[in-house]
Amino acid sequence: MSSGPVYVLDATPIIHFAKVEKLNLVLTICRAYITKEVYMETVERGGARPDAMMVRDAIERGNLKVYDIRDRTLVMALQRHPEIHAGEAETIAAAKELNGSAIIDEAEARAVAKTYGVRARTGTLFLLFRLLSSKRIDARTCEATLDELVESGLYVDSRTLIRARQKIREKAIKHTS
Repeated sequence: MSSGPVYVLDATPIIHFAKVEKLNLVLTICRAYITKEVYMETVERGGARPDAMMVRDAIERGNLKVYDIRDRTLVMALQRHPEIHAGEAETIAAAKELNGSAIIDEAEARAVAKTYGVRARTGTLFLLFRLLSSKRIDARTCEATLDELVESGLYVDSRTLIRARQKIREKAIKHTS
């Protein structure tokens, strides 16, 4: 397992990075965990799909750990929020227990996490920009990966997509000057 910050990943970033075959690269920039519920969502319900097999392989190699929540009290409290589903609740609780960051795409879930004192990051795009800032990928690869993520079914609203492309281009300009 990599060194670096502790990230507890929700299903969306795991699934989409696996679909675009960049999950293993993401796992080099952090100590990555998923919860049992996210494991069920990504691997068991994923069956024989290539992305599910990639997640299973990362776990078997020890690059991605499945974390078992020690205290379910927070999970139960989080699930009283109608916008929080089981995977997000476990991701937030695990991030608190591990003193890490919850990596969640859904803005409502991140807002709820913050009310419970848990660091939450903007999921898939956060990880993409961490790959760029850690120089694991260059700006051209970052933009191509952004396109692949959207093609894989990741929802990114048009305004966020425009801002993401601008941020990538700004980083490219800084690196060339």
